[in-house]
Amino acid sequence: MKNSILLIGALMLGISVRAQDSLSQRKNSIKIDLTSHFIYRNAFIVSYERVTRPNQSLVISGGYQEFPRVSSMGQDIGVKSDRERTGYKFGADYRFYLKKENKFRAPHGVYIGPYFTFHRFHNNRDLVVDNNGVQEDVILDSKFTILNVGFQLGYQFIIKDRWAIDLSFVGPSLSHYKYTLNFDGNYTFDKDDITNEIILDLIDRFPLLDDALSEGEVTKKGKLDTWSYGYRYQLTVGYHFGRKKK
Repeated sequence: MKNSILLIGALMLGISVRAQDSLSQRKNSIKIDLTSHFIYRNAFIVSYERVTRPNQSLVISGGYQEFPRVSSMGQDIGVKSDRERTGYKFGADYRFYLKKENKFRAPHGVYIGPYFTFHRFHNNRDLVVDNNGVQEDVILDSKFTILNVGFQLGYQFIIKDRWAIDLSFVGPSLSHYKYTLNFDGNYTFDKDDITNEIILDLIDRFPLLDDALSEGEVTKKGKLDTWSYGYRYQLTVGYHFGRKKK
């Protein structure tokens, strides 16, 4: 009886070890970024993860995204229509899966590591500006870029050796924000005042940037080209694949 119990225990241990090994034998995952779609609405970002060492992996990502539609860009500035909206994102991160914290091998489990992302948005809009009660039409061409360099903590589930659910939930970064504006049309309003109002409206949409800059600083510069803070939180889902070792 004792020998039978030991035999059953050994078989169960062997099955468990093989199940864990099978997760490490597929080295590739392709995933879709759900967070970008939720934030920017019109976005399609894909990432590819490749296990490079037993507890490490490299992730590259990229795709299309647009800055969300807005109805106004300040108290006196309304958006009549969008002539053009384009944008993209690309980035990479290197992950270290914590061996002591994970019973599975990469890419299943807790991971940490550095990352960078670059976002670029281009918008061409028809605006209406309230200039002391007079409505003036103007075309605004804007470019907005964000570079993030940071460090993240996350967890990835591999389900049935095929499906990946990847959540990065801690990701502070040092970020560079640059926003350039060009007006076209016949207008009499003060360009600097309207530029500052638009920049301040954009800053309000990024809480960490709002905390790092004062209104007086932005008004004095008349532009946005600065380093500040950023944060990454990301949910991706996808397919885990690759040839198993025999």
